[in-house]
Amino acid sequence: MTLTISALALMATVITGVVLYQSYRQTERSAIEHALNVARIAQRSISRNMELLSLDLDSLVWRHRHASLQLMPEQQRRDFLLGEKAEATYIAAMGIVGRDGELLVGSPTLAEIMPGNYGHRDFFARHRDDPTVKLFVSRPLSIRLERRMQVIVLSKRLANADGSFGGVAFMVLYLDYFRHLFESLSLEKQAVMSLYALDGVAYMRLPYDEAFIGSRLSYTPNFRRIMALPSSAPESLQGSYTARSQQDDVKRLYAYVRIPDTPWLVFVGRTHAELFREWERMLYAVLFLGAAFSAICACLIRRLREEFFRRSKLDQQLQEQARTDKLTGLLNRRALDDCLQDAWHKSQRNTSARFAILFVDVDFFKLYNDTYGHKAGDYALVSVARCITGAVARQCDKPGRYGGEEFVILLDEADAAGALHVAGNIMSALQAMKIPHERSPFGRLSVSIGATCLDRQVHHSIEEVIKAADQALYQAKRMGRNRVQMAQSDPAPVQDGAPVSSASS
Repeated sequence: MTLTISALALMATVITGVVLYQSYRQTERSAIEHALNVARIAQRSISRNMELLSLDLDSLVWRHRHASLQLMPEQQRRDFLLGEKAEATYIAAMGIVGRDGELLVGSPTLAEIMPGNYGHRDFFARHRDDPTVKLFVSRPLSIRLERRMQVIVLSKRLANADGSFGGVAFMVLYLDYFRHLFESLSLEKQAVMSLYALDGVAYMRLPYDEAFIGSRLSYTPNFRRIMALPSSAPESLQGSYTARSQQDDVKRLYAYVRIPDTPWLVFVGRTHAELFREWERMLYAVLFLGAAFSAICACLIRRLREEFFRRSKLDQQLQEQARTDKLTGLLNRRALDDCLQDAWHKSQRNTSARFAILFVDVDFFKLYNDTYGHKAGDYALVSVARCITGAVARQCDKPGRYGGEEFVILLDEADAAGALHVAGNIMSALQAMKIPHERSPFGRLSVSIGATCLDRQVHHSIEEVIKAADQALYQAKRMGRNRVQMAQSDPAPVQDGAPVSSASS
C-alpha cells in the first residue's frame, strides 16, 4: 500500500512537472511571438519609409540631371531640386555634393550643421570608392541647431554619363523618427525597443538615452551569435534569446528582426519577470499544493507503516502464541512436531547432521495433583519448564510440552554425552528447587528422563527416534524413576544428577 501511495505521489509529481514545463514553454512561445510581431510592425514601417526616402534621393538625382537646371536662377534651381522635402518633419537637410567634395546645392541649414568640404565624410568616400553601393546609411551623428540632435545621413551615388563618379546626393534624417515610431508601439513597463546595425552600432533605444546612441555592442556574445547568422535572405534573419541587459541588468526576452535592404536589426525586449509573473504565481500555487499533498502522503505513509508494523508485530505475536504452550511458555505439541520433522529432514539432506531427544515425565504427578490441587500442579509444571529452559542454553535446541506432564527436548547437533549433560542439569535444577511431594518416595518433586540419539542404522523416521526416547523413559520409570535412561547402551545413565546403568533400546 505504501509503495502504491509513493508511486502515485511520484507519478503526480512527474505529471505536474511536465505540465508546468509545457506551460512555461507555451508562455515563452507566446511572449516571443508577441515580441516578434511588434518588431515586424517596426520593420515594415521602417522599411517602407526607407524606400520612400530612397525614392526621394532618386528623384533628387533625376532633377539634378535635368537639362534646364543650369538655365534656372539659383533660388529657382534650389526649389526645383529640393522642393518641399526640405521642409519634411524628420528631414533636417538635403543636398548634392560634387565630385570634388564641394556642396553644389543644399538646404540653408547645411552650412550650419555640416560646414566645409565633404570629401572627408564617410558617406562621400564610400560612394567614391565603391560604385556598387546603392543607399548608404551613415553612423549616428550629433548636430546642433536650436538644440543638440542625433541624425543619420542617407546618400546615393551620382554617376556621370561615362559611369564615373560624379558626386553624392544625400539627406540628413533625424533619429527622432525612430524614437517616435517606437513610442507609438504599445510596450509594457520596463520593456525596451532598439535599433542596431549589423556591426553593432546602436541607432536608437527606448527608453531613450542619448548617451546610448552611437555606442557599439558587437562585443556581446548574443550579438556575435546573431552576426554569425547568414544574411543572404534578410527576411529570414530573425530570432530570440534571453539575456540580461548591460544597461540596467534586467533579465529580458529579446526578439529581433532584420530590416531588408538596410544594415539594421530591430530588437524588442520584454521583461522576463513580467512575462512569467502569472506563470510564477501558478508555479508557487502548484508547489504549495504539491508540498501539502506530499505532507499528506508522508503522514499517510507513516500512519500506514505504523499500522503495518503493528499488525506485523501482532501477527508475529499470534504466531508465537499459536506455537507456545500457554502454561509453561515452551513450544506446544504442534510446534514441537514441526521442529522434530525439520530436524529429521535436515538429517536426511545432510548425512553428517545429528540430533538427540530427551523425553521428560514428572514422577507421580497424578498423586501430586490429588494431594496439592490442580493449581499447585500447574505451578509444578511451570517449575519443571523453568528447569528445562535453564538447562537448554542454545538457540538451536527446542524444548516443548508434549502433553500433560510430559516434555520433549530436541537437542540439535548433540551426541549422547551432550544429551546426558543437559538431562543432568535439568534434574539438578529441579532438585535444587526442593518442591515438596509427600506422596513421592523421594519426598520432593522429581522427573524421569529418557534420552536417545539419532542412529541411522536403526531409526528410519522421526517417529522411531521419539519411540526410542519414550521406551528409554519407561525403562527409567521401571527402574525406580528420578533418573535418566539412555536408549543406547554405551553412555551411562544418570540418577539424581549422577550416572546410573543404561538400558538398550
